[in-house]
Amino acid sequence: MNQTLEQAVAAGANLLAQSSESAKLDAQVLLLHVLDKPRSYLFAWPERLLSTEQKHSFDTLCARRLNGEPVAHITGQREFWSLTLEVNATTLIPRPDTETLVEAALGLGISKNAKVLDLGTGTGAIALALSLIHISEPTRQAEIS
Repeated sequence: MNQTLEQAVAAGANLLAQSSESAKLDAQVLLLHVLDKPRSYLFAWPERLLSTEQKHSFDTLCARRLNGEPVAHITGQREFWSLTLEVNATTLIPRPDTETLVEAALGLGISKNAKVLDLGTGTGAIALALSLIHISEPTRQAEIS
């Protein structure tokens, strides 16, 4: 029997509830990784059916999470300050405390021309976030276009 996306998230969250404080979010992220879709897809198409292959892949990822592997290591990426950072078992995963550190640094009133050193911190999330904040909106918009 094929599962809908909604059913798959519920089943994954139920399975992961014993080992994760964020079981539903973990299940959503893992399913979206399998589907290669944005989060909005789950809300727009909850009745879509998973293929047998997608269901198997999702179950495999949930089993890895159940065994304590971080979601970021399973998917190979972590969102941080609107950036998608690549991670693996050898990099430090940016945590909420890392965002607090970026906010504290921004509160110091550092000059736009300041040089910031982010050494040995894994993904470089701190330096990337600080540099992103200091890009002026018109310049940033031109780079995005």
